[in-house]
Amino acid sequence: MFQKQPRTDIERIACLAYYLTHYRDTRQFKTIDLSKLNTEAAQIKFSNTAFAVVNATNAGLLVAGEKGSKQLSAVGELYVEALPDRDKAKEVMANARIRRRRKSAKSNGKSK
Repeated sequence: MFQKQPRTDIERIACLAYYLTHYRDTRQFKTIDLSKLNTEAAQIKFSNTAFAVVNATNAGLLVAGEKGSKQLSAVGELYVEALPDRDKAKEVMANARIRRRRKSAKSNGKSK
């Protein structure tokens, strides 16, 4: 955490997920695992860990795993490796194409 210097909750979540993935061989994890690791690392507590995890997922740094767990995405790995160089990290996010589901147009119930 000291080397990466995360500034936001999203960056902190991504760094913790990177640590779990690469140094603890835990590819998939739950929110509680991130919270416990944060405490173990003597970091400031998250005000709402679940909210931070959702935000990191929406940013594309985490992806869904099996049975409600999360895992670090490929973009998330590159992002954490780029830190603390913020310009390089922004470039990683700019080059990442996050595919979002299109919402289908709902019919208004009228038949033609």
